[in-house]
This record gives sequence, C-alpha cells and structure tokens, in this order.
Amino acid sequence: MPDTRGPLSAAERARVGMWIRLARCYNLAMRELRGGLRAECTMPQFDVLAQLARAEDGLTFSALSEKLLVTAGNLTGIVDRLEKLELVRRETNPRDRRQIFIRLTPRGKDYCAQLIPEHERQIVKLFAGLSENDVQNLRADLDKVASLFEPKAGRP
Repeated sequence: MPDTRGPLSAAERARVGMWIRLARCYNLAMRELRGGLRAECTMPQFDVLAQLARAEDGLTFSALSEKLLVTAGNLTGIVDRLEKLELVRRETNPRDRRQIFIRLTPRGKDYCAQLIPEHERQIVKLFAGLSENDVQNLRADLDKVASLFEPKAGRP
C-alpha cells in the first residue's frame, strides 16, 4: 500500500496524470457524442434505450441499474420521461407483482433502430484518427484498467 504521508513519488504522480488524461478524454468524447444525439434524447436516456434494445425481454430497474452503474432510484426519472415519449413501458411480472420490467415499445424499437446506428457511426468518426493497431492496444490497456475494479475472489 502506498505511503499516504508526504509528497508523491514520480511513479505516483504519473498515475495521477494518467487519471487526469483518462478523465479528460472521456469528457471530451462525451461532449462530442452528446452533441450528436437528437434534441429529444439525453445521454442518460440513450444509455437506458441502448440497454433495453439489447434485452429482448426487458430489464428490471435493478438489472438496468447494474448495467448502467447507477442506482435504481436515479433511473426512475429517466424512465418516466421515456415513458411520456412512449418509447418504453413498465410491466409488472404477473408471478411476482413486486418486480417491474422496463421494455421498449414498438415506437421505442423503431427509435432505437435509427438512433443506435447513428450513434455508432459517430463513435467510429470520433476515433477515425486511430490506427487499427492503436485501437487494439488501447482496448487491451483499458481491459487491464477495468480489471483493477472488477470484484475478485475474497475481496468485497
């Protein structure tokens, strides 16, 4: 465990700098991607729609919150707005009335069928300046970073 007293070493400062660069890249990319969404759809709404588009049978608030790394409570307002736009609907599980599934409506499916490919093309354009080798190396490096945060056996 690193010493938390005193100045950071050069290696520790490099890790802080890496984090700042990673956060900056994320924020810049998100600014570009948000700009490419349709006026009626926010990035959190898009994230919910994209997850539901992958889940044919819909998702519970709990499952959706795990996939998006947000609390189920934070999803309520987003789902409410998507429901008003008639893009999603809530359905109670007939075998367990405490369980509510969120599903795309036919209108939501049509909306996603247009919006998701547009978003994917925007991502491709955003990273067009990277070579295929750069992309593969960056993906591998990001997988290493993500593994630092994945639950490990014996670790809470």
